[in-house]
Amino acid sequence: MKTTKLLFLPLAGLFLASCSKDDILETFKQPNTSKLFTVTVENISPVQLIPTMRANGTVPLSPGVFTVTAGSNPMFTVGSPADQGTERIAEDGTPAVKFAAVKTNPAVTASGIFEKDKGGGPILKGEISTFSFRAKPGDKLQLETMFVQSNDWFISLGADGLPLFNGSTPNTGNKSSALVIYDAGTEADTAPGTGPDQKPVQPADNTGPADAVTTIQNAVSRHSVAPSNFTITPVTSVMKITVSVQ
Repeated sequence: MKTTKLLFLPLAGLFLASCSKDDILETFKQPNTSKLFTVTVENISPVQLIPTMRANGTVPLSPGVFTVTAGSNPMFTVGSPADQGTERIAEDGTPAVKFAAVKTNPAVTASGIFEKDKGGGPILKGEISTFSFRAKPGDKLQLETMFVQSNDWFISLGADGLPLFNGSTPNTGNKSSALVIYDAGTEADTAPGTGPDQKPVQPADNTGPADAVTTIQNAVSRHSVAPSNFTITPVTSVMKITVSVQ
């Protein structure tokens, strides 16, 4: 036994001498900091939330696109013109163009289209959509879905997205307070649930006159003053978003 110990200890010394303390810790302690998140989008708009006969006054949510990134918002920039993908979601509720753009963005680590869980398509009153992805500290969630009772409004998670961690702790729970309604600036607006060019009644996609304001704006801020003075229902009466982690 003594001989064995004498032979082993020098070898151990050689190993330790060639490795720093940080190297050893890294070898034996390599935590996986990414987590598996699940997001639930729920349409909570009640009947006659908007005074219109269209969709019984509820606000359908279109199929949307989500992204995860540690960088700047890959979907849109407030104060800049909308790209074609955002225009197609905001005017017509079609996500394919936006998804094609973000899924090839090297800064985007996860992305996808979300729609009604049962059967696909728009998320109507009382329906939900769930999607999952992996994320790590520093990552943010962003999404776009059409506020269907409009000409070109979309709902998103603010200008910068929703941080998915507070430090190293996953940011979970009801995150509806982060939701914002934006006007894409691509089609002239009529009040919610009115006019001939909103999605529920328009004759075809990509129809309607151009907007005089051609940049993305907060819809409530823009339209609560003259000349439009629209009454816009709170987004938290339309959509609920819940984040959980496994």
